[in-house]
Amino acid sequence: MFERIEKNYIDKTLSNMNKMDIIRRFFQKASLEQDPKWLIKAYTAETDFYRVLNNEIACGANQSQQERRYIIALISHHPSLDTYTFIGNAYRVMQINNENLTRYKTGCYLMTKSFLSSSIDRKVVELHSIREENFLIGQKSAVERTKSDGTLIKVWVMCIYTIKHRRTGLHIENYSQYANEGEILIMPHSVFQVKKVSKQNSSSLPNNPSITEIHLEECDQYI
Repeated sequence: MFERIEKNYIDKTLSNMNKMDIIRRFFQKASLEQDPKWLIKAYTAETDFYRVLNNEIACGANQSQQERRYIIALISHHPSLDTYTFIGNAYRVMQINNENLTRYKTGCYLMTKSFLSSSIDRKVVELHSIREENFLIGQKSAVERTKSDGTLIKVWVMCIYTIKHRRTGLHIENYSQYANEGEILIMPHSVFQVKKVSKQNSSSLPNNPSITEIHLEECDQYI
């Protein structure tokens, strides 16, 4: 599997991607050692690889589809990663518009379309939202970020994933390029049910703003 991923996906399909030399080194080590930890290191590296991989998984791109399935299978099932299985709550922030937010209704089921990065530490993801918000403020004017009535075009949402089954989530902090963030990697094609949608004041953010919380619980394998 490792050799086929390196030959057909990394060296061919992604050959022109920016910083490809970094990703290629990780996959060469993965093939040499037959160890999926190098795939995780490639995923968390500061390159476009994670974004390209997730976009292709989500949209079902035909080219190198089998190689991407191998990547998912190795990270999801390789026995060498068993000790990194995570069970519990993982936190993730995202920014979405109100129309998409209304789709998150209590009782509905959602399936992850790609790998999702999250954290065991709520404060870490809240601080991430602060950094992103400050960046957006610097990039766009207030007019560009609000509707004519003054409401925000996009709002910050805190997703709380309750992971119940082994290998749905991996605690990859020791492999991640972002140390000390308690990173949890949630696998593609995992099914969760929305248990609760509420608004809470965040004590960790400046001025204690109201933030929408979406509580999601992993479903059993067969519903």
